[in-house]
Amino acid sequence: MLYFPQLSTGATGQFPIQKKLTARTIVNQSVQDYEIKLADPGAATTEWQISFAELNDQELAALEVLFAATEGRLTPFTFVDPTDNLLAWSEALNQAIWQADPLLTLTANIADPLGGTRAFQVSNAGLATQILQQAIAAPASLEYCLSVYVRSDQSAQVWLVQGSQTNAYTISPEWTRLASAGQQSNEDETISFGVALNPGSTVDVFGMQVEAQPAASLYKQTAETGGVYPNARFRDDVMTITTVGPNRNSCEMNIINVEHL
Repeated sequence: MLYFPQLSTGATGQFPIQKKLTARTIVNQSVQDYEIKLADPGAATTEWQISFAELNDQELAALEVLFAATEGRLTPFTFVDPTDNLLAWSEALNQAIWQADPLLTLTANIADPLGGTRAFQVSNAGLATQILQQAIAAPASLEYCLSVYVRSDQSAQVWLVQGSQTNAYTISPEWTRLASAGQQSNEDETISFGVALNPGSTVDVFGMQVEAQPAASLYKQTAETGGVYPNARFRDDVMTITTVGPNRNSCEMNIINVEHL
């Protein structure tokens, strides 16, 4: 799998990052002068302009290797958006993309920490640990941070699951945002994230988020798609690099994702 590399800091980009979304609407005008307008999601494009400064030689080399492997605009690669939540349906844990073990019960419309009713209550009625998780089509070898708001009226324990790694946390009746960061040692092309509940426990869950970086940022709600783009491409066939000294490099990259390609 070709994928956009992380910097030595674990970040995928440097701020400021410019992101532009372009959509198309199809308009059909009848002979009676009526207009029918329909969205055309297949023509949507997303574009990022990322400027890198003070790259060391190893970081620059990783970008050059990817650019050479894709032959500029020719070949797609996987891009994990540094400005977005990588999970889809972050507030709809009952969607099919979420894989719930059979003895988990999910209840919607629970009061959430932001003042709404967008949280879910997750209950484990079984005699073994049960997991609610989602797989993303991104390299397992990147560094990720999983974060989620949780609370429980019980003295409950919840596990944050990242691939084969799990971390346990004791939670309270107050909403608390947990975060777990790490990196897998394997080269799998997918990785799963989620929460695991002990037998008999009930936990309120809100705002599950995954980012390709070593710490959590502000929560970002997602719907049917998350911030993983397996069909991204470089917009240009030329990579301009400026070197101002040993291990001091800069470059600017334009990345585009077009749904119909």
